[in-house]
Amino acid sequence: MGAVPLGTQMPASRRFALASRIAGELRRGEGRNLVAVGLYGSVARREDRAHSDIDLIAVIREKRPLPRFEMREGVLVSLLVETPAEARSEVYGFPWNLPEALSGWRSMRPLDDPTGFLRRLRARARRPTPRQFRETAKLDLLSTFEDYGKLRNALEAGDAAEAREMAIWFTAGAVMVDLCLKRHVLRTGRHSFIEAKSSGDTGALIFRLRYESNSIREMSRLASTIWSDLVARGRREGIRFPDFP
Repeated sequence: MGAVPLGTQMPASRRFALASRIAGELRRGEGRNLVAVGLYGSVARREDRAHSDIDLIAVIREKRPLPRFEMREGVLVSLLVETPAEARSEVYGFPWNLPEALSGWRSMRPLDDPTGFLRRLRARARRPTPRQFRETAKLDLLSTFEDYGKLRNALEAGDAAEAREMAIWFTAGAVMVDLCLKRHVLRTGRHSFIEAKSSGDTGALIFRLRYESNSIREMSRLASTIWSDLVARGRREGIRFPDFP
């Protein structure tokens, strides 16, 4: 069969079939070292489009190098390799992108799951605990404080180019804090800022700071308002933060 041009539309059924074949190849190559293979993302949700890739996760007992990306039949295939402990930590723990990570697990379609490992994690992803959201919000706010400081430095120096760059970094953390405080799991991990924008005032401000062209004065106002609101809401949730300036 000849090469398929990049971006050629492949029906969802064919993409799913290709994912299933790759799962079989992994089983033959890894044998008992393979715990499970799952499909997530747009193909798992049957919402793939012309340029959609295939997102796979392989859970293996002992890690070894496997191709992270490869082209198959004109489609990009990405493979996430995790140990059972790493996979559990995404569902039971406090990953910085918890609203996005849980979204991926909720869309999971097991392709090779003889022990039900993926099915159990998918079920758990549908019932996260309030503590997971609180702890993730706390950790994310602490890590985002560094980017907030860099953004403030750039704004106070009047450096619009650096401020624009730092606003991108700052909003990446701020949007996860906002979503965690709302206990909002994303419908799809690719729409974090879109979903945040439509789910409340702070999310809309984060969207504006990240994507709109604003003056130095307006960027300063937006950043200050976003930060103050996230800290205040976190404290109302019972999260103990340091005395941020």
